[in-house]
This record gives sequence, C-alpha cells and structure tokens, in this order.
Amino acid sequence: MKVYRIAKTQHTNDISGIGARIYGGRWNLKGSSIIYTSESISLATVEYLVHVPLSIVPTNLSLITLQILNEITPKEIPVSDLPRNWREYPAPSRLAELGTSWARSNESLLLRVPSVVVEREFNILINPSHPDMKHVTISQVESYIADKRLFRSERNC
Repeated sequence: MKVYRIAKTQHTNDISGIGARIYGGRWNLKGSSIIYTSESISLATVEYLVHVPLSIVPTNLSLITLQILNEITPKEIPVSDLPRNWREYPAPSRLAELGTSWARSNESLLLRVPSVVVEREFNILINPSHPDMKHVTISQVESYIADKRLFRSERNC
C-alpha cells in the first residue's frame, strides 16, 4: 500500500509523528504520536492546504510517498460510528480521544478515517509506536510545488 503526505522539506525524513505529538490534531490529543497520511496525492494536497492561509503560497514543500507492506490492513472507523458533528471545525474532542485511544492500544499499525475536507475519501493514520512500523518505509521524496491558482486573495478573484 502506498500513502502520501505533503510536508515542509526539512521534515521529509521524519516519520516519528512528533508534529502531531506536539500540536495534537483532529484525530489525536497532544502527547500522542500519529503520522497523518492520505490515500491519494490530491487528498494529501488539500489536507495540507486547509491549514495554510489563502494569501500565502507555501514554499519548500515535499511530497513523501510511504510504502506499507500490503499484508497490513488498516482498522477502519465507519462514519456511522462517529459523533454527528464529526466534520465541524474545530474538531470535536471525541475524535482526538478516539484516535489517541487507538494509538495507545497498539491494536493496529493503521487507522483508516474519513476525510473532513473531501467527502468519501480517506486518510490513513499511522501509529509509529506499533511493532509493525518496521514495515513502513519512505519510498520516494520529491519536490512539491502547489499551483499558484489555489492561492487567491480577494483582489485576484
């Protein structure tokens, strides 16, 4: 299985989940390490860009492709198991509790969760503390340049 993430170039080789551990995220509480990835490059792009102000064109980005042993299947959280307000921003704390509980349980290496940004698409969370982490490798890192048309101020529209 291949999964993708967009990151600042200086962080391309970091698959420790430290960013999520420091800042927390939709699917994890601060103090819990999780690596956020997406099933497609386009989803990874939008998942990254929703955190960037529209007036700022990000630079020094890389696309990281991670290869995961095909025999490792993700646990999945069906949308029907999520709180009714799961798509809200800021995220309901219940989501971070679910993801943190999953990571701490070491139940699986991967957790497949629905994207808030693109309906019917999925992100793959990776638990870097899981024993199967040895089956996750960075298979490719390449420079990533976002199309400038994605970043328009009001006067440019």
